[in-house]
Amino acid sequence: MFARLMTSASLIAALALAPAERAEADAAEFIGGAIIGGVIGHALSQGNRNTTRGTTTTRVVRPGIPATQQGRETQLALNYFGFEAGTVDGQIGNGTRAAIERYQRAMGYPVNGREFAGYQFDYLMDAYYWGQNGGAQQSGLAGQPLLFAYRDSREGRTLPAGAPQPALPQAPATTVIVNPQPTAPAPGVLAAAPAQAAPNLFANAAPTASLANTCNGIMLQTSTNGGYVTLASLDDPDVALSEQFCVARTYAMAQGEQLMRAIAGLTQAQIGQQCGQFAQLFTAQIDQVSLMGPAQLLPQVTSVALGTGIPPADLVSTARVCLSVGYAQDDMRMAVGSVLALAAMGEAAQGELLGHHLREGFGTTTRPDLALQWYDASLSAVEQGAPAAFMPGQPERTQLVRAAVTRMQGGAALPTPVPASQPMPTPMPAPVPVPVPAQSNKL
Repeated sequence: MFARLMTSASLIAALALAPAERAEADAAEFIGGAIIGGVIGHALSQGNRNTTRGTTTTRVVRPGIPATQQGRETQLALNYFGFEAGTVDGQIGNGTRAAIERYQRAMGYPVNGREFAGYQFDYLMDAYYWGQNGGAQQSGLAGQPLLFAYRDSREGRTLPAGAPQPALPQAPATTVIVNPQPTAPAPGVLAAAPAQAAPNLFANAAPTASLANTCNGIMLQTSTNGGYVTLASLDDPDVALSEQFCVARTYAMAQGEQLMRAIAGLTQAQIGQQCGQFAQLFTAQIDQVSLMGPAQLLPQVTSVALGTGIPPADLVSTARVCLSVGYAQDDMRMAVGSVLALAAMGEAAQGELLGHHLREGFGTTTRPDLALQWYDASLSAVEQGAPAAFMPGQPERTQLVRAAVTRMQGGAALPTPVPASQPMPTPMPAPVPVPVPAQSNKL
């Protein structure tokens, strides 16, 4: 049964979501479903405006199979090389495990889709990055032949002409267990009783990084150290960028909360629910933030955003509110999706946040190389006249972030600028010696 969020037409227009097709990946573990929700931006628009409907899909997932970022990246890479994991949803079920086994068999690895060794995952992702960053285009290959070309080049065989050199191989890592399942004992064989062990309350803990807790710690450290890093005191670029990440987060939250005051008829819980639906529009692009740069990704986001039929101003307002909600709830996928929408709708300066996320790994895999692309794109936009997204009254903030990014790349720090109202001091002339008359001993 479909549920509809009822509001006044002058306050909000519903975004109808059509019934979803049955999922392709791990089909035995999904059931079809649909949801209906509203877009918050309409509540911030002028009253009595015609509403616009768009369509999208979603799935109801059977509980017990958690989605992970590593799962999404695994599925993307497997599909890229033709091992057909199906829909990219981050859930490692039977379809993905079968694709892992096909990959293991092709590479000559031990075949067991429930045990995906760390070095096997790293090799797959290294090959995917290589293919995405020019290997496929310059070698003219695709699918498994492209993977084999990468393997051959890593093993010292002939590399296709013009293809970029891949990274050096990494040492094997520990084995990652993919959705381990208990195995039943053979018929007639009694299972051994488990050995008595001391209880470990944290054995099943799944540590997740909290940006809120991280920023609390950074702010405490900043106050203890006497204030924020400035251009003059810039020694550690990581500290400076972490501080500015938290500053931008706080500013974005305040901006979104101010917009929320204009929304009537929706509770905080309802706003959060609709922001979850808004983030789902960009699920595929959120999954690829760790895999491609802004030049490749933003056109995809723009296409999805414009395909909703929602006016751009409403999309921007919705993204601002949902960015605030994402940070307030420590929902990094919601935050990343909202930033993508803002950057795609013309607010290039917002891309700084994606640089921070990729540098520190909040909601993404850590990718310093892609972080630099987002930093450069957003800072260049501001330096060329675009409005600053955060702390617009402090133009030196852009200079500080640029200097820290330059340091992070291994370059020299930028010189500290002198304010226009304070002219450079002119050097004082050397003092001219004044002859002192000789004293007479006469009275």
